[in-house]
Amino acid sequence: MKAMFGGINADELAAAVAPSPLSQAGRRVSSGAVRSMQDSFSAIEDENARLREQIAGSEAVVELGPDQVVPSFVRDRMDGQVDPDLAELVRSIGEHGQQVPILVRPHPDANGLFQIAYGHRRWQAARELDRPVKAIVRELSDDALVIAQGKENSERKDLSFIEQALFAQELKERGFDRQTIAAALGRSEDKGLAYISILTSLAGALPQEIVRKIGPAPKTGRPKWEKLAAHFSDRKLPASRSSAANGLISSDRWVRTDSDGRFALLLSLLEAKEKPVPARSVIKGSAGQDAVAIERAGTVTRFSVDERQVPGLAEWLAREMPNLLQRFEQERG
Repeated sequence: MKAMFGGINADELAAAVAPSPLSQAGRRVSSGAVRSMQDSFSAIEDENARLREQIAGSEAVVELGPDQVVPSFVRDRMDGQVDPDLAELVRSIGEHGQQVPILVRPHPDANGLFQIAYGHRRWQAARELDRPVKAIVRELSDDALVIAQGKENSERKDLSFIEQALFAQELKERGFDRQTIAAALGRSEDKGLAYISILTSLAGALPQEIVRKIGPAPKTGRPKWEKLAAHFSDRKLPASRSSAANGLISSDRWVRTDSDGRFALLLSLLEAKEKPVPARSVIKGSAGQDAVAIERAGTVTRFSVDERQVPGLAEWLAREMPNLLQRFEQERG
């Protein structure tokens, strides 16, 4: 429509309309037609302005070789975990192409490389398919990158509690403030700051090597992780429990169990009542042989005799035990 009336000024057109001998009603109709034309011109200009803004604000989608792209400098998901949905994403992109571009920034320390803000799974799929990955390249600060990275997670699949804790702890160690960490986790500032403190405190209480061997444990929430953390002091277990935990982690049962199951196994081990270590002593005979072994464990004391060392002693003790008990009771009473 603008092409048809592109050279006409709406105000001049209205002024050029001659007075009509028609009735007042007719004049109102003519004025209404002019106003309608003016409204049409305004709508066209508004639409053009909107389109110009869209074009000016749009970013070109480029194709990058998978080897030109590297992950974000801070990982929010645990490495080495099998993504059950990745195979389906590879199949979908293989059949229909990559519909949504990833977001990257020029790598701050390596010319020619690009660092992912979000879209790690689409990039992994492109690598498996050995095809270029579609990307939007944008200049991003570190803060903007981690916030964009967190936004992707909140829209796709929530991080597990422990993944949030490790992510928050790493950002804290890299010098990010709590406001930025809260934004990266999609938390509103009024409640997010306290939650970030909870996350970083818990992550700081646990040894990362054990946490990563457990894995993301998606069904395990904050209360259980706090129970687990209570067994550690300075990120360490007591010596006796540490040995048992290491044995569990290296067992076939641990390897065969999923992440939530591994968490449950470890917590159950640590919450089990620890059996007291028996205190052992030996009474020696006149020839220096071990005559009687004494083991004390809690409220129980056991005496044992090796007949090879002192033949007949066990039988004699059994025969004399009633007299010994009577003598004990007399002396105590």
